[in-house]
Amino acid sequence: MIKSFVIAVIGLLAAVRPVAAQSVSIDSCYAMAVRNYPLIRQYELIEKTKEYTLNNASKAYLPQVSVTAIEGYVFGEIPTAGSAEGGSSNFKFIGLGQVNQMIWDGGATKAQKKIINAQSETDKANITVALHDLKARVNQLYFGILLVDEQLKQLDIQNATLSNNVNRIKQLSDNGLAYKTDLDEIRVEQLKLNQQKTEFKYVRSGYLKMLSLLTGGRLNDNTILERPTIHKELSNLQIVRPELSLYQSQRTLTKAQADMHQVSLMPKIGLLGAGVMFAPGIKPGSSQVTTLGVAGLSASWNISGLYKRNNDNKITGQTLQKIDVQEETFLFNTRLQLTQDSANIEKQKAVLSEDEEIVSLRKTIREGYQLKYNTGVSPLLDLLNATEKETEALAQKALHEMQLLMTLYNYKTISGN
Repeated sequence: MIKSFVIAVIGLLAAVRPVAAQSVSIDSCYAMAVRNYPLIRQYELIEKTKEYTLNNASKAYLPQVSVTAIEGYVFGEIPTAGSAEGGSSNFKFIGLGQVNQMIWDGGATKAQKKIINAQSETDKANITVALHDLKARVNQLYFGILLVDEQLKQLDIQNATLSNNVNRIKQLSDNGLAYKTDLDEIRVEQLKLNQQKTEFKYVRSGYLKMLSLLTGGRLNDNTILERPTIHKELSNLQIVRPELSLYQSQRTLTKAQADMHQVSLMPKIGLLGAGVMFAPGIKPGSSQVTTLGVAGLSASWNISGLYKRNNDNKITGQTLQKIDVQEETFLFNTRLQLTQDSANIEKQKAVLSEDEEIVSLRKTIREGYQLKYNTGVSPLLDLLNATEKETEALAQKALHEMQLLMTLYNYKTISGN
């Protein structure tokens, strides 16, 4: 019985054992956001559409069969077989049948397939551009959470310092060497810290819910976000944004459409088979059917495209120039933004270097007031002020570190890396 009770207790403890906190990186959040975004499904739709359209284009060389049946009134005198008398009806039946087998379509099918492929790549490039914008949204939420985590960490450090003083004051109070008001002052500061922690936790929870919704991941308040690091020298990064691939796809599509204009000037050659059947109308009791057939080569050449050829070439040239201007404008704006971010990076590095000295000095000042308070030279209020200012210095340093890291990642995102 005792053995069963021990086994049950062990099982219960195993069941309530805390689950290890989930840890995610910013790169995994990028990947999850792309997979979760509804627009990603269009990739498959575009590929399927291209497959079906190419299959239809390939059927241009299959035999084309057409059958026409006419039952109508024929004007004029109609001879009839077997009798010189009139009286036959002018309503006659005529059947027409034709079979065409394309031998050479002037390159139309090939040009059409090029257009289909180019259009598909352009559509995909547009989606890739839209998906790239997700990175900026992930950056804002991810680094916002990291910044809150740093603030919470500094509050915990300040609270630990205050707790140490609480224990010291209690010991002194027991010996009649401390005022109860000192204990109350520290308790007030701890309550203010708890208020700030509560606010930060709600902010973090809100950011995390938004990030979880964006990525489709099961992120919760226990999720740990890894602090990213920069391994490459940003000044050496090249602009590799998906917009550049979009502009190239647009050029390819424009040239493929221009090829179709050229194809329209070429003749079409094929095999032709045609048959005609006449039922000329007869007197009751007799019948007669007349048929006619023809087979051979067919050639067609529509020269109307020659009239528009010059203008079509000019339109193609203008379209390519517009794409070039759009690309140049995009690169100009991107380089301008990168230059601005690069200046911000240098400024933030300079500010951060001074933060190190400020934090060091604030720590020394606080330790000095701690020693003065312990020896009864300085009041508790001076120590609390020094502790608060040290915490503010640490918080500013953490803020500047996170701002610098976020600017570095924004620089990477803007450049497309």
